[in-house]
Amino acid sequence: MLQYYSEMVPAAMTIVAIVIVILEWIALTITERIESHKEGIVNILSAALTYLPIFTVNTFLTVFLMFIVYEYRIFNLGFEWYVWVMAYIGYDFMSYILHLLSHKVRFFWCIHSVHHSPKEMKASVSFRGSFAEFILAPHLILWLPLLGFHPLLIIIVEGVGQLYGVPLHVSEKFFKKGKKSWIHYILITPSIHRIHHAKNDIYLDTNYGLTFALWDYLFRTFQHERKEDNPVYGLTNDVDSENLLVSQTDEFVELWKDIKSTNNIVHKLKYLLMPPGWNHIDGGITAKDIREKILAHN
Repeated sequence: MLQYYSEMVPAAMTIVAIVIVILEWIALTITERIESHKEGIVNILSAALTYLPIFTVNTFLTVFLMFIVYEYRIFNLGFEWYVWVMAYIGYDFMSYILHLLSHKVRFFWCIHSVHHSPKEMKASVSFRGSFAEFILAPHLILWLPLLGFHPLLIIIVEGVGQLYGVPLHVSEKFFKKGKKSWIHYILITPSIHRIHHAKNDIYLDTNYGLTFALWDYLFRTFQHERKEDNPVYGLTNDVDSENLLVSQTDEFVELWKDIKSTNNIVHKLKYLLMPPGWNHIDGGITAKDIREKILAHN
């Protein structure tokens, strides 16, 4: 029975996610609020590049490895309701950590930046990912069986979590400007997540959470929307978000240029592992530096 649901739930969640994207796209078109149909098409094409390799890896490798990891589990957990809750919390925490690393490690940012390249927020942005996403995505769930969560249970939990992420990207044109609310102390909402996609200096590298706001508060990465700073979406280096090839490869090209700019092997490795913006000449300027400078003057 669990195997049946582990196959059906993710499929059902995917269908619901697609329906959300289509309905929003229709609504934006009818109300003439959509800014770029082409960008939306690139979002969908990026999804094909993302999910086809991820599907292959998950089917033939990740799930297989999860069962191996499960054999070395630390705890023997069952399938009681509280185990499902614990599994979702564990999944959400892994999502936060992986998301954080995707912004702090240059090579990972080259992969994740594709998701941040759109200049307009809409549900289809949730589908936009890199052709190299398969390098990162499996680690969301691969190690959770070590704690005693059955792999098939985790697959179902991931389906729920991925679905929750879709409406977080819904256009702000359907919502009023974000206001502080009690719910923002508990859950990540569309108004909170769109801050994460903004390239305003004050919003850089904040609000990494998928479902629970706890992690952002705990690790001091939470940021409310400010009245004086309307979110401006996209990357700080203004990549062409309507060009599939450019949006998929630009950050990798820039990384390769930086790696070639030095003969020092340590510096080459640092370009891979240090945050975006770092350089071997004077240390560069990272998103953390920019945000801290803004906060120091407030």
